[in-house]
Amino acid sequence: MSTTPPVRPSSAADDAPLNPALKQVHDDSYGPDQEGTDPMETVSVQKEEGAAWPMIWAVVTILCVLITLALWFA
Repeated sequence: MSTTPPVRPSSAADDAPLNPALKQVHDDSYGPDQEGTDPMETVSVQKEEGAAWPMIWAVVTILCVLITLALWFA
């Protein structure tokens, strides 16, 4: 048994594959001359922001379990 993958037949760039949605295209809208900002530079998080969410999720989960048990045994 061979461990090397089979060689794909070469096809011209103009040939459309059986599924045109799978045709490889190159997006030229962004290139090496395009520059942007680092996303981490625009992040602003306040201290203790979102600290209440674990408690909110715990309360919601407990309520859902209690409702499920009430409906199960009713």
